[in-house]
Amino acid sequence: MTFRRRHLIAAGLALPAVARAQQARPVTLVVPFAPGGTTDIGARLVAARLAHHLGQPVVVENRAGAGGATAADHVRRQPADGSVMLIGTASTHAVNPALFADLPYDPERDFAPVALLGVTGFVLVVPATLGITDMAALVARLKAEPGRHNYASAGVGSMPHLAGEWFARGAGVRVEHVAYRGGGPALQALLTGEVTYMVESAPTVAGAIADGRLRALARASLRRSGPQADLPAIAEMGIPGFDAETWILAFAPAGTPAPTVARLNAAFNAALAEPELVRRLAEVGTVAVADSTPETTATFVRNERARWRRVVAETGVRITRE
Repeated sequence: MTFRRRHLIAAGLALPAVARAQQARPVTLVVPFAPGGTTDIGARLVAARLAHHLGQPVVVENRAGAGGATAADHVRRQPADGSVMLIGTASTHAVNPALFADLPYDPERDFAPVALLGVTGFVLVVPATLGITDMAALVARLKAEPGRHNYASAGVGSMPHLAGEWFARGAGVRVEHVAYRGGGPALQALLTGEVTYMVESAPTVAGAIADGRLRALARASLRRSGPQADLPAIAEMGIPGFDAETWILAFAPAGTPAPTVARLNAAFNAALAEPELVRRLAEVGTVAVADSTPETTATFVRNERARWRRVVAETGVRITRE
């Protein structure tokens, strides 16, 4: 055994036991939805590169239920040591707090923001068979046939639900909301003509747009990104301020030490600056964010929460949790 190798082994043994355990222990990213969705895919892409930059294994755990509340409640109860983080979304930290007063978690008090990972835009889509080619024509059809049309969403209280209602109120049309059990069933209903339109995340509808079964009429988000970047924005076509997008963030339990949060933030940013990861996230419709800080992330979430509270108040959406 060479002197250098003996020296390195001795140095490793000399590390405090806590530090050695932290290096070996996996970090868990808790996704609040079932496997296979946009949030889950994004989290798994990031996790693979995060492990490299942390020097620790990173695993993804899915805890679906209650629009993300199940996962959020679980993570807030975990040790505040950086070993477990929540992949928070617009649902868990903006929409749910705007809709429900009895959440089992406080979106601000119970979590320490770590990093903003990516943003995913929404688009307004209709079946190609409807024969409508722009938003003005859709609004005209809905106004000419009040009460005869409906829109789909991935569930009551979901982002597509609120975005669809926001669009209806802003356009001054009378339509019915039809909630399905997830984005997949809602998409299928749209494709078969059960519903007239949907405001949905770009990745969910990208394939059906590409093969011509759906027609994208407008960007629901102000941010230009993905294949729909050149579409006109709903906000520019008669509904000022309309901006619907979702996002993924990393949250640690409240009380996680600032140096730990800073270390995790640096690792996330390093991963998200890699061109290959940026490319792979873009393929699923997510724009990578590689320059967030815990402070800018906290501000971002507060602003989003305030915005969706305004949307709920203006649309009058009322939901009772069972």
